[in-house]
Amino acid sequence: MKIKWLFNLSILGVSLESENDIGRRIAFSNIVFLALPTVYFIFMLFDLRSYLQPIQDLRFDQFIVPIVIGICILCLWLNKIKWTTTSRVLFIIMWPLLLHLIPIKILQTPADYYLAFPIGIIFHSVLIHLMFSQREEPFMFWFFIAINFLAMVFVLDILLFFETDQDQPKALIQHTYYVLDGILYWLLFNLITFYMILSIGKYIERINTSHMMIEKQKGELDALNRSLESKVLERTQKLEEQNKKLRDHAFYNAHLLRGPFCRVQGLMQLQELITDGKEKIEIQQKLKFSINELEDRIHEIQKIVDSEPTQ
Repeated sequence: MKIKWLFNLSILGVSLESENDIGRRIAFSNIVFLALPTVYFIFMLFDLRSYLQPIQDLRFDQFIVPIVIGICILCLWLNKIKWTTTSRVLFIIMWPLLLHLIPIKILQTPADYYLAFPIGIIFHSVLIHLMFSQREEPFMFWFFIAINFLAMVFVLDILLFFETDQDQPKALIQHTYYVLDGILYWLLFNLITFYMILSIGKYIERINTSHMMIEKQKGELDALNRSLESKVLERTQKLEEQNKKLRDHAFYNAHLLRGPFCRVQGLMQLQELITDGKEKIEIQQKLKFSINELEDRIHEIQKIVDSEPTQ
């Protein structure tokens, strides 16, 4: 819960309902726009004394740091208002201009830039991988990667073009592997970044597929539960009707059958005691009537038991 706000910032401009490769690049760009200002702000704190000087005494590279922080905040806001392509293109163009090309020209290629510039080009290529999808934004991705690779190939020419005071580290730049090492490290970091992002994308796609399957199975289980509830209600209704039949059967057995049965039993006992022929005939008639009545009651009970339950 404590870092929920940070997660909310990382998904600015991302549609969570339709997660895709571009959405992941937007989320990656938000992370970059949050991380870089944090790093540069810490850098300003370490070098706070130099920033407390009068503005006319500040060096150009000191102005660049707050400008980059401002651009990151601007790009984060552009993502928030759904101008996601604009924010990413703006950052990918402005970052090398402000931190490398413009300082190289103004400061006439300081000696430390013979290391900083190649490293910056490699980091810039990683940013391109993070911010643009080679599958869904192939033009922008390959356009920026091609320019970035050409900058690495001609890194020494760019540095020497703006060199004026001849203070370059000759032992470094005159070495055969100076440019080649830069290209090899460029390839290494680009391949690693490419496969890492590809693996992350595949992993997220598998998670999304699993989530969709779970949601589908959940829907099927809900439908099955509703069907089971309906069947349970139906079965309960049938059981209630069967119980009613049993209660009716018990009623007939306890009351309606009891009367004819007792009369039959009494008439049979009475018949054994009477010797008069006329009275015996009368008792036989009554006995026959009671037996027929008993048979009718048995048929009624059979109809109740055999009848189908109402639907």
